[in-house]
Amino acid sequence: MRKIIVFLLMCASIALAQDNKPKDAKPDFSGTWTFDRSKSNLGPLARTGLANAEVMLVITHKEPELKILRKINLNGNTGNQEFTYYSDGRGETNPASIGNGEVKSKTKWDKMKLESKSSTSFQLRGGGDTFHTDTAERRELSQDGKTLTVTISISGPRGIQSIKLVYNRAES
Repeated sequence: MRKIIVFLLMCASIALAQDNKPKDAKPDFSGTWTFDRSKSNLGPLARTGLANAEVMLVITHKEPELKILRKINLNGNTGNQEFTYYSDGRGETNPASIGNGEVKSKTKWDKMKLESKSSTSFQLRGGGDTFHTDTAERRELSQDGKTLTVTISISGPRGIQSIKLVYNRAES
């Protein structure tokens, strides 16, 4: 009996020694991701042409830098956008996801979620009113690392708008 206990303790020690990933290690978002429309909730985007777009993300994540190449195909028209985020909170400037211009944001970890926050003011065409929006974009991996969920909360003149984008890891 004593030999069995010693053997089990040795096996447990070996197993723990091989688990060299720290318990508080942050997720690695690196990979190619395809948009899953059936699991997503486009919110206000559901009424736009973007609702029919095919979207793929190619992410390179080397802490603290997260680079995202977003490839969009809409009715045969293709386009790419590149974004860079820094999880250490230093701030970044990226192209606006929709429309023209740039967006300044700050990105940091909130436990296992990577969150980017930005504030934007814009004026309607023709010199109309100026509107202000606050946006929070959260990226989160599933436990098995096969699903990336991006939730976007936009607070502006129309209240709070929510968008949930779900991506599946592409097979290598």
